[in-house]
Amino acid sequence: MEAPWNGEKVNLFIRSLAIIFIICALIAFSSLLFALFESGEITLNILDFRSVFGMLAAPYCFLLFLKVAVTGHAPKSWIPWK
Repeated sequence: MEAPWNGEKVNLFIRSLAIIFIICALIAFSSLLFALFESGEITLNILDFRSVFGMLAAPYCFLLFLKVAVTGHAPKSWIPWK
């Protein structure tokens, strides 16, 4: 099945939004890591479906937006690094 975007060129506004998303994601991830290491407690005892889905979907979305931000084109397939 082919992706609906199939390598289309994105305009400057969408590319700017992708860059802003990448910057915000990096700030959020680094502040989360800093808070976890500062408190010294890393527990994963309350994992539900939404948490697992979020942990799996977040890297995919990050890579998808990173591809758009760097190249200015949507990926040609569902897998951003192809």
